[in-house]
Amino acid sequence: MKSLKNKLLVSMPNMSDPYFSKSVIYIFEDDSSGTLGLIINKPISQMKIINIDKKDKFFDDLISASKNIYFGGPVMLHEACIVKIDDEEKVNFSNKIHLSNDLKSIQEMLLNNSFSKGKKLVFGHSSWGKNQLNDEIKRGDWLIVNYDDSVFKHDPDLIWTKLIKISGLDEFGFTGVSGVS
Repeated sequence: MKSLKNKLLVSMPNMSDPYFSKSVIYIFEDDSSGTLGLIINKPISQMKIINIDKKDKFFDDLISASKNIYFGGPVMLHEACIVKIDDEEKVNFSNKIHLSNDLKSIQEMLLNNSFSKGKKLVFGHSSWGKNQLNDEIKRGDWLIVNYDDSVFKHDPDLIWTKLIKISGLDEFGFTGVSGVS
């Protein structure tokens, strides 16, 4: 299979995993050792995170604080990165995405509440081992969609539904085409 780098994974309507159900994932790394991506449509305030130590007041405060802080996936939730869309790059979508885990920039965003359109603060990431994601795709768990920066310009609650409809499905998993048996 070709590299999925700079593609979007869209979970199929039948996805039951609580983290990945109705997820849109931007793939930023895909090679022979595995795949890494960020869920880009789930504010962390909407997620029920399991296995988190409730004594961690900082994380509790983050979860309840803002719709501008996103859940990137269930791996390494204590790590954050900034996803920024570069509007200067007009041609190649893959050059428009910039990931940064610069602590000073992350602190500035949090402390000054400096969230702008085209910029997201994401905690955690999604990862798959070698061939794991390919097996899930073959099983029908994911749609592969070419990256389109409009996913960063729409309400995160609507992104998944929009991409599912564009793919000819609806949120219940039915196609809009009838057949004859």
